Amino acid sequence: MKLAATLLIPAALMVFVGCEKKPKGPDWAISAPPGTVMAVSGQAGWVIQRREFQTLLGNFPLADRILDLFLKRAHINPKGETGRISLYVMDLQIKEVLESKSVKGANFLIQLGEFKDPKNLLMSITEAFPLEGSLQTAKGEMPLHVVLDYDQFHVRLLVDSQDRIWIGDLSALATLAKASPTSPTFQRAAQWVDSAAPIQGLLMPEGLLREASDKLPKEFAQALPKGIEALAWSVAPGPSKEAPHLFALAVTGSPEGIQQVAPWVQRLVALLGSMPGAPSRPADVLEERTRVGLKAELSSTQLEAVMSKISQPGVFKALTAPERKP
Repeated sequence: MKLAATLLIPAALMVFVGCEKKPKGPDWAISAPPGTVMAVSGQAGWVIQRREFQTLLGNFPLADRILDLFLKRAHINPKGETGRISLYVMDLQIKEVLESKSVKGANFLIQLGEFKDPKNLLMSITEAFPLEGSLQTAKGEMPLHVVLDYDQFHVRLLVDSQDRIWIGDLSALATLAKASPTSPTFQRAAQWVDSAAPIQGLLMPEGLLREASDKLPKEFAQALPKGIEALAWSVAPGPSKEAPHLFALAVTGSPEGIQQVAPWVQRLVALLGSMPGAPSRPADVLEERTRVGLKAELSSTQLEAVMSKISQPGVFKALTAPERKP
């Protein structure tokens, strides 16, 4: 049966967004650093084993090496962890780094959060990474730990007041000194995706085009409609390659922007319905004045098509769910 879109009636609204008092969204999204233009987050025990995530990290020369070094020196076994590893890509348009020619090589931060035993993790960090200086933030001074010095890059680690671990070049960590940690558009988009999904992501299309147009495919500007301020997505993989995956997509924008985005979402639903193997359960589409969302069960082929439409192809191939711990 083809995948058809059904508009949720008001009585079903609470099923889609949880309850009348809307949650703030996933912590990793709420804590996104100022200037973030793209972010991906996944369960630690799952993403480390995914070749696609490693390929994503490979787009940033230091990220893969930094994460591997941290996990080994802190004696962290990702397979047994319930926390999340998140990668944030930023524009870094801050005064401290405007004159640096090496900004493009360090325009990311890695976050490790929601780990099951943060106290032991903090002890491991103290033993493995020496202290050197501090970073003044809106909530006081945060001690810095030395992770790596490589050419012009000075990779440091800090632990914020919520026990989140941040790793990156000093120029990138400087963004955490800003009072407002994330964009409201990020928050509103993230509210409508699955905060428990193993893999989630955020996009700021206009920021990506502005800051990294020379590194993006030429068709990126045509892949997404105008008017999107923030786009959030989540995927809960099925238990097997053949099982459907639970996909959620949410877009925020101005009222005029949403008028342009809403038909694009409907066309996306129609595309999925025309593909082979569409599940019998129809997609749910919800539209507000400044936000539109989609939830659907997708096959692996459909999921890959959707990710290509939001300019993140190749992230999900032969996708299967992470192993559940007894």
